[in-house]
Amino acid sequence: MKAKFFVILFIILAIGIYGYSIYSKKALEKAISMPNSAAKSAVTFEIKPGESMSAVAANLKKAGLMGNTDPFIKYAKNGELDKKIKAGVYTLNTAMSPKEILEVFVSGSRSEIWITIPEGWRIDQIADYLEKQGLLFKAKEFEDEAYVKNFSSTSFLAGLPGGTTLEGYLFPDTYKVYSDATPKDVIAEMLDNFGKKVTKNMMDAANTKGFTLHQFVTLTSIVEKESAQSEDIRKIASVYYNRLAQGMPFQSDATITYITRRADARPTIDETKIDSPYNTYINRGLPPGPIGNPGLAAMQATLNPETTDYLFFISKGGKAYFAKTYDEHLQNIAKYLD
Repeated sequence: MKAKFFVILFIILAIGIYGYSIYSKKALEKAISMPNSAAKSAVTFEIKPGESMSAVAANLKKAGLMGNTDPFIKYAKNGELDKKIKAGVYTLNTAMSPKEILEVFVSGSRSEIWITIPEGWRIDQIADYLEKQGLLFKAKEFEDEAYVKNFSSTSFLAGLPGGTTLEGYLFPDTYKVYSDATPKDVIAEMLDNFGKKVTKNMMDAANTKGFTLHQFVTLTSIVEKESAQSEDIRKIASVYYNRLAQGMPFQSDATITYITRRADARPTIDETKIDSPYNTYINRGLPPGPIGNPGLAAMQATLNPETTDYLFFISKGGKAYFAKTYDEHLQNIAKYLD
C-alpha cells in the first residue's frame, strides 16, 4: 500500500513538473515574442568582440530595445544561442521582439551604409566625411592607415615608398560598406576599385606619353581640381601638357590649396610663395604626388587632351577661358574675374 502511494505521488509530481515545464516554456516563448514598444524607430546597435550575453542584454535595455532582459538571456542560454551571437553593428528597431533581435544577432546580418566620395577629394576630406557617416573610426585613424606601407601587396602601388600616402589612389565612387568596417576595409575597397577602373590599356597609354602611373595620377589630380567638372576639361589638360613641354611652372591654384587645406579659392600672393615641393608657382614640373583623388572623366581627359596652343586659362561658373599669351590671359582676368 505504501509503495503504491509513493508511485502515485511520483506520477503526480512528474505530471506537475512536466506541466510547469510546458507552462514555463510557453511563458518564455510569449515573453520573448513581445516587443518592447509598438512604435517603430530605427536604432543602430553594436556588439563588440568578446562581449558577454549579460552585457549585450544590458546595452539593449539602455538602447530602449528591451525592458526585462531575463527572458532574453534565459531563452538564448537554453538554446545555446548565446554562443552563436556575432559581433558587429546592426540596424534594429524598437518594434522588434527579443526573439527577432536574437535571430538578427545569430545570423550576423550586419547593417550596411552607402558612402559617396566625390571626384577630387583629398584623403583628409574623405576621412572627415567617413567619420560623419557613422562609421566606427575617427578621421585620424583613416588618415593614419592611408599609406602605401599598409597596402604594399597592391600591385599598382609597387615601387612607391612606404611612407607615401595613398592620395590619388582612393577611387571616388559610391560604395556600400558595413557600419563596423575598419579604415583598412574601406581603403582596400577603394584601392580594389581603382585597380578595376584604371585598366592596363590606360596605364599603357600613360606610359606611352612618358608618364609613370604615379606621374599620370598626379597630373590627373591637378586637371581634376582645376576643371571643376568643366566641359572644357580636355582643353585644360592641354594647358598643362603645353606648360610641361615648355618647361613652364604649372602655377596651379589647386596645388596651393593642397598645401594650405583652405577651402578652394584663389591663393593669396603670400601663399604662392610657400616653400613646399607641392607649390607649382615656384617649382617647375609635376609636384611629388597627387593633390587629390581623381575620377575616371579626368583620367580620360588627361590621356586624351585636345591639341591647342593654350598656356593660360581661368575658370568661372563651370566655363573656362583660354589664352595663348600672358597679355591675353590678363585681358580674360579683367573681363571675367575682376
